Amino acid sequence: MLIRVLVYTTLLFASAGFAFAGPVQDKAAQAEAALSEDKGAEAVALMRDAIFEVWKQAPLSIPTATFVTAPADGYGIFTPRSDSSFPTGEALRVYLEPIGFDWNVADGLYTSLLTVDFDLTTPDGKVLAGQKGFGKFDFKSHVPNSEYMVNLTLNVSGAPAGDYVLVLTVNDEHGGGSAKVQLPFSIQ
Repeated sequence: MLIRVLVYTTLLFASAGFAFAGPVQDKAAQAEAALSEDKGAEAVALMRDAIFEVWKQAPLSIPTATFVTAPADGYGIFTPRSDSSFPTGEALRVYLEPIGFDWNVADGLYTSLLTVDFDLTTPDGKVLAGQKGFGKFDFKSHVPNSEYMVNLTLNVSGAPAGDYVLVLTVNDEHGGGSAKVQLPFSIQ
């Protein structure tokens, strides 16, 4: 009798867990089923839907932020600098990959609007210069892209030799969130 109760309880909890699995797990299960039927394109589309479900819940963040040798040609197509030491007069080139911002739909297109503020600070946080709305990135697409990148170029030619921190704040103008990254560097 005890075994029957345990089996029944286990099945009850398992079915309840399945019922409350959520849209991400549901899409993943549907993708698995599509793959088992040799429907690869459908499986990929379902997983993209699952990624979008996660994206909508994720806060705005910048998992990739780095100094680069030249503007990136596309998402993930960049050459990072070997160090963060710049000769006097050289522009700072930055590559960012923001995630978790909101997409709005207008005229059949997904639209995003990100702005970027910057502060140039000392290593201990004293702000030396800055600008709100330094960069504006308005993107339109037929799908809510998850491979999104930003190129920034900042001219700090007036700054004397020394150690600095570039503080970038990315603002989601549709969703209202913001995320900061700090990139220490030096001018020789």
